[in-house]
Amino acid sequence: MDAKVSVSLLIEKLQDLLLGQAATSNLMFKIQVQKTINNLHSLKIFLKDAEDREASSGFWSMNDQTVARILKAIYSADDATELIRKELQQIRQRENQTSHPFMRSLMSLCSQRHFILEMKKFKKEVRRLVKQKEKAVISDCEDGVEYHNNATRLSSSDNASRIFDFFLDETDEFVGPNKLKMNEFFINLKLDQFPKVIAVVGEEGLGKTTLATTLYNSVDVKQNFTNRAWIQDASWFDTRHVLVDIIRQINRAELAVEATISEYQLMQKIGELLNGGRCLIVLEDVHVERTQILETLLDSSEFDARIIITTRRVIILPSQVAHFTLRLDRLNKKKSWKLFLKKVRVAEKDLNDSKLISLKENILNICDGLPLSIILFGGLLSTKKRDYDDWYRVIVRASNNEGNILVLSYQDLPSEIKPCFLYMGIFPRKFEIPVRRLIHLWVAEGFVTEKTNPEMMAEKYFEELVIRNMIQVRWKSNGSPKTCCLSGALYDFFSPKAEAVGFFNRQFHSSTTFTKESQLLAVRRLAITYSDIINNFFSLDQVQNLRSYLAFNTQIPDNSDAGMFLKKIISNRGFGLLYVLDLEGVYKPMLTDDVMRKLVHLKYIGLRSTFIDSLPDCVPSLPCLETLDLKHTNISNVIHIDRAEKLQHLYLFVDYSDKVLLDLTSLTNLHTLWGIYFASETELSALQKLTTLTKLKLSCPANVFATNQTAECISHLTNLQSLKLISVESAADDDHYINIGTLENHQKLKDLNLQGRLSNEMFVIGLFPPYLRKLTLSETRLSEDPMPLLGKLPHLYILCLFSNSSTSSKFTCLSGEFPKLRLLKLLCIQDLQEWIVEEGAMPCLKELEIRYCKKLKDPQGLVNLKFLKKLLVTDMTMSFRQAVEEILRGRNDDQSSSKQWGGKKGGEWSYITNGGIVDIMINHKSYIDFLSFTSVNENYEIEYSEKFGENDENASRITIDWPEEYLTSISGSVTNYHPNCFVESLMFHTNWCTYGPFGSNNGTHFKFPVEDQVIVGFHGRCGSYLDAIGVVYQKAHPIQVQFMTTVYQG
Repeated sequence: MDAKVSVSLLIEKLQDLLLGQAATSNLMFKIQVQKTINNLHSLKIFLKDAEDREASSGFWSMNDQTVARILKAIYSADDATELIRKELQQIRQRENQTSHPFMRSLMSLCSQRHFILEMKKFKKEVRRLVKQKEKAVISDCEDGVEYHNNATRLSSSDNASRIFDFFLDETDEFVGPNKLKMNEFFINLKLDQFPKVIAVVGEEGLGKTTLATTLYNSVDVKQNFTNRAWIQDASWFDTRHVLVDIIRQINRAELAVEATISEYQLMQKIGELLNGGRCLIVLEDVHVERTQILETLLDSSEFDARIIITTRRVIILPSQVAHFTLRLDRLNKKKSWKLFLKKVRVAEKDLNDSKLISLKENILNICDGLPLSIILFGGLLSTKKRDYDDWYRVIVRASNNEGNILVLSYQDLPSEIKPCFLYMGIFPRKFEIPVRRLIHLWVAEGFVTEKTNPEMMAEKYFEELVIRNMIQVRWKSNGSPKTCCLSGALYDFFSPKAEAVGFFNRQFHSSTTFTKESQLLAVRRLAITYSDIINNFFSLDQVQNLRSYLAFNTQIPDNSDAGMFLKKIISNRGFGLLYVLDLEGVYKPMLTDDVMRKLVHLKYIGLRSTFIDSLPDCVPSLPCLETLDLKHTNISNVIHIDRAEKLQHLYLFVDYSDKVLLDLTSLTNLHTLWGIYFASETELSALQKLTTLTKLKLSCPANVFATNQTAECISHLTNLQSLKLISVESAADDDHYINIGTLENHQKLKDLNLQGRLSNEMFVIGLFPPYLRKLTLSETRLSEDPMPLLGKLPHLYILCLFSNSSTSSKFTCLSGEFPKLRLLKLLCIQDLQEWIVEEGAMPCLKELEIRYCKKLKDPQGLVNLKFLKKLLVTDMTMSFRQAVEEILRGRNDDQSSSKQWGGKKGGEWSYITNGGIVDIMINHKSYIDFLSFTSVNENYEIEYSEKFGENDENASRITIDWPEEYLTSISGSVTNYHPNCFVESLMFHTNWCTYGPFGSNNGTHFKFPVEDQVIVGFHGRCGSYLDAIGVVYQKAHPIQVQFMTTVYQG
């Protein structure tokens, strides 16, 4: 858990105490503090040894009860330390007041005496626990159990570049036949044939939620279902809660729903919101014994809903309910190995050429076809050297714990990352946690001990979890992670475990029941969704030392509930120890000045999306405040923000009418300033002193951005990684252009967004930073074609040209330019009529979106985008759509035939499939005697070829897992007796592996390599033997095109 991190932090606090006045004036106090520090160092060694034992054995070295007692002892000592520090601080403050010196001394002695007693209790408990565990270790050693130091360290490789590769390869994610079958099902299904219920059934870890998520977010589903709702843990909530959640997801304006509305009225409300339209509802993790909400939705006549459920067991539905059941099974060995290679990020050829290939069967047996185990085990091994001994040691550990890869993945984590990983379990299941929010919370909780740049270290922790495949990530278009969560299986295993040992408490269900033990435990971190629970259940003793409070109740107005709970925390001592107050998404919580000023330890205040109207005046004066998030609130003025000297991250609500001057010059530690509006050059000039800024979103009037002051300020901010400038124009601003000078010295700047006029004279290569990855231009109104210049940016991966970015009627992308571009968006460029893409331009482009460019006529440039996989066309003319369809039809369906290898005898034969080849029968001795094929067409109908050759006895079978696996080339040899030569041997190569060789291999060798192509058929000559063979091929990855008139967002 976070024991080691908490011990390290506690040692630092006690060392600070030793340097204080109280320690020098009270020898007894000083001795006790030093003894406690020594005990903590011993405990740290003990915890390190326990971690090493786990890493070696693959088993937990301590049960939950022991871990809970250790954490409780550490937390109690930390509470006592915080209290003595606070009380000594108050005593020092009174020295300048009129209180009597004797009374101050008495108060100091009382506080120190209480602290000494608590430290003695801590020492006694630690000794008892260590002695108890030492006996257990001695017993293990006597039984012959050996332990080795297998502690894992944080990867020293360039994780930042590796994690960006995850985004670039996301479209190549492993795709199973179940997903493709479901996709076809959705696309081809007529509306009146759509079943009422689609059930995805399978054991834990098979990817039911992943499959449902992919379908839920697909363009086809969004196009057919303009209203969608996803209900997590559907069986745990009452029907009313689910109906309220559906209403909120259909219409986000419905933030508040009155508690008096009945279930029937709620269903009527859903019907009114749908207004005759259809709704797709996903019920995740439905239990067979708890199907009330499913039954309610099926019985409703108020609205037309289609339902997808994920469940571990088949649910019996009424016979009159049209339904479709998809059962997920474990992967076979071939698919398992393919997925493993992808997740371990090793090419099969490299593995085959090393000793590691000998471990293949061990790996497959450990994972046993379970996708989750394969993904985790591959991620774990990807962090090890590609060395036989390193991999073998991990396999032995996995075998020791009977293949429990979940436990092994956690035990192998570097110790400093373990509390960060477990902390994700404090959020609701499958809750998409903004990565920005998670990083700030990790730092505020004290999990990151790095002092110089803790956010950067926290980002490395996050990247390590991504590399190990331990978290699921949704990406922004610029390649940075947007949100993340634990998979359902990992959450279900680790979150209850973390709660059982007291790492955090969660109260997410109104029907939550509590044991006597839970009612007695002190609460360290608390996450809730039902605010009435905290005020009616938890006692003062339980919550007075609370460090973190996270609320997720977004369904009803909070009003005073959060404020009442915070008042309860401080009611006994007059102050609270709270570090984190995260109310993101809670509707208008009531926070008062008299309560907030007493939460003097607050480091993180998250009020994003609360729509709160005002901020207590005392908040900027809180001495420890590091993060203040006010985005999507109604707070336009943050007065006295200059008092927050430790503030590092400030997110604001932008009000362009704001006339209040914010003094930021004292905020020299600021790293993030997002959403600031400066109305004058004077305000803008303050920016140049904030040289630690890494993220800046700045709005100014157009006439301010046009001054040299803009370029001067930006030139000082060379640590920027993300920059967004928004020019606020008026009717008189036609001749004002954004003046940012040159960004050539901004080597860390990867993401640039400019919204406002740019002059053609300023639009030169020196304008852009040298390592720019994403560029967004909007309202820049460049009169000349921007493509020739932008194509010269060597590291540009993403280019977004939005509304009025250019007034040019013609774009030309020259050959060899845009060498790394992966994503291009052309949106609302009103004057664009012609777009030319020369052959060799944009060689890596995979995704293209064109929206509302009404004058664009000729899309011939698509022909030269050879690696394009996805095209989204929205709100374009019918003639443009038809032209696109014509080009893609020719490109996707165009087939070519190779020459034949072999002799001229025998009769001609050919076989071409309309789908994919799934089975090859081949008979061979000295020559290839016989060949036949089985294929599956696009409608999953089986087709058989003729038999080519005469001897089909004892034929070998090749099974190909189409559509994931497909033929890419063949090779072999032919006899040397011309002209009557035969095909002597054959090898079949797929995107996964190689089959063969079949036959003897002594003659003239041949190979049909076809780059980025798939073999869809064969041709040749045959008689008694296979006389000759050639292939028919077409493009391996045809463009997936979607035409839409409106973009629907769920």
